[in-house]
Amino acid sequence: MYILLLRHYPLVEGNSMRRYADQISIGLQKRGHTVEVITAPVIFGSLFQSNKSFTKWLGYLDCFLIFPPLLLLKVLSLPRNILCVLTDQALAPWLPWLANRPHVIHCHDFLALDASLGLQHFHKLGRSGKLYQFYILQGFRRGNFFLSVSKATKCRLETYLLKPFTLSEVLYNPLNDNFSVLSESDSYKLIQATLPQILKSNYLFHIGRNWYKNRRGVLEIWAHLHLQGLQYHLVMIGSLEPALQSWINLHPQLKLWLHVLDTVDDKTLVALYNRASLLLFPSHAEGFGWPILEALACGCPVVTTGLPPMTEVGGSAATTIPPAPTFNSQRDEWASNSAKIVSNVLTRTDSEKSHIQRLGFDQCSLFVRDKWLDQLENYYFQAHNSQSNN
Repeated sequence: MYILLLRHYPLVEGNSMRRYADQISIGLQKRGHTVEVITAPVIFGSLFQSNKSFTKWLGYLDCFLIFPPLLLLKVLSLPRNILCVLTDQALAPWLPWLANRPHVIHCHDFLALDASLGLQHFHKLGRSGKLYQFYILQGFRRGNFFLSVSKATKCRLETYLLKPFTLSEVLYNPLNDNFSVLSESDSYKLIQATLPQILKSNYLFHIGRNWYKNRRGVLEIWAHLHLQGLQYHLVMIGSLEPALQSWINLHPQLKLWLHVLDTVDDKTLVALYNRASLLLFPSHAEGFGWPILEALACGCPVVTTGLPPMTEVGGSAATTIPPAPTFNSQRDEWASNSAKIVSNVLTRTDSEKSHIQRLGFDQCSLFVRDKWLDQLENYYFQAHNSQSNN
């Protein structure tokens, strides 16, 4: 197949989306397919990169004014039987410019769209954000062939579609091979270079900075764990926003136990998973939940929210807690009860820990990259053949 792979604008493409697009491109090229990668050029967006807000708005000019006619010209220059792949449903406004070529839309999450419609209690969008999400909605509603990263995402997708579609299936994300159990000496060396102060300490771990990660909930549960007599350090990846910093200032007794890193490289991340006592991941929602899978692959216990897709990814290997309540008056009780569940995980016997770890490795075997590529290739062939014949 000849695949035209559309990926995010370079100035806004996050690590997870970059990794996802690379997995598709590299994996299919190794299997003999021709993959050409294309995205909006950085023209206006390069003018004021010191101002992130201004760069975002100028980037929209690159994405939705400059790029669409360039994309159309590119598509018209290629054979009609190409397959156009949008690596994220947020790119669906480009769909009308694909000149009715066969296509696939990968769907990751609809959390921002839900928020724009008032369906997310913990996140609100302004007028421009709502308009942008409506623009994305109108784009992917034109689609015919969808692959969602979880059953939860597939369910949300299908509530938004208005016309019949050719196919909507779940294609779970693959586990990156980098995430695995390290020797104690290897993990020690990597952490020594970044957080030497926790080398001989037990710590909980959290990664992520988006609103839906419920980082306030992480802090609240951890604080109650201290009140219950389990004094663990907490390592968080992702700098604290002002509201969380204010929370820490109100709990000065915890400051020396908290370690925040803005970012880490993949090797250090693997080491942090390996040495963590558990991953605390009480998200309000997710599209997939990469950290759950990454932690399990590294032998790290997981405590997460008992909602899909977290339950899909963690399976029987993950311990679940209830979702955070929407009313502030109920949060303290929720955090206290969740801390008791975390405490039970931390105080497991060695045999219980080994059993859960084996369950985690078994769960990870469902997300092997080669299996994912087999499924991806099969769905792409279906999309190419079914739409080419119409």
